[in-house]
Amino acid sequence: MIKKLILVLLLAMSYVTQANDIEFTDAISQNQFEEFTKEFGTALLFNPMAPAEPLGMLGFDVALETVVTDISDEQEFWINLVSDNDPVAYLPVPRLHVQKGLPFNIDVGAMYVSVPSTNIKLWGLEAKYAILEGSTLTPALSVRASYTNLSGVDDVSIDTQALDILVSKGFLMFTPYAGASIFRVNGSENTDIVELDDVNVTGYRALVGMQVSPFPLMIINAEVSLGEVPQYGLKIGLRF
Repeated sequence: MIKKLILVLLLAMSYVTQANDIEFTDAISQNQFEEFTKEFGTALLFNPMAPAEPLGMLGFDVALETVVTDISDEQEFWINLVSDNDPVAYLPVPRLHVQKGLPFNIDVGAMYVSVPSTNIKLWGLEAKYAILEGSTLTPALSVRASYTNLSGVDDVSIDTQALDILVSKGFLMFTPYAGASIFRVNGSENTDIVELDDVNVTGYRALVGMQVSPFPLMIINAEVSLGEVPQYGLKIGLRF
């Protein structure tokens, strides 16, 4: 799975220089706008990209990540909503992700995105509470809430909220984890080309991931989201 994930991510990153702005180039229907909001909003979700175990009061995690979304690039709504009418097959969203441990098994985090060669900018916030912090014998269990807000795109406004439940169990330098999410995407259009109603989409998905610590302080994380809109993530950073 990891080899396939890395291949998809490398392929997607090759599309970054080909990516273009999100903007209305022609009218689309209400149903098409709902489909676009669902797919683009999924690409903007704040994926966990970390196991369930808490960082601890002195813990800190800073990383560079890329989350790639497999979009329906052949659909008319994507063709009409990118500036050159030639959408990429995989939409990569690179981001800076920072997490900080707090007392009582609470972690908080933030991320920022500026997708190269596009007008896509995004910020997000997260909070995670470890119901079980885990041990050598027992797994960690946590709940996590997140929020993101799109900026830089004049024609479309989108924000997302998500609630995740995560379970993980570390051994040696490996920490596999799994989870389930419910999320909501809220979208609206802001153009003179068409007049569409606001869209509110609720979705569900499962996720699996693996965190590896090949060297002290260093982490490499791979994550796959299994839902109606597939996503693949890779993270490299420092955790201490």
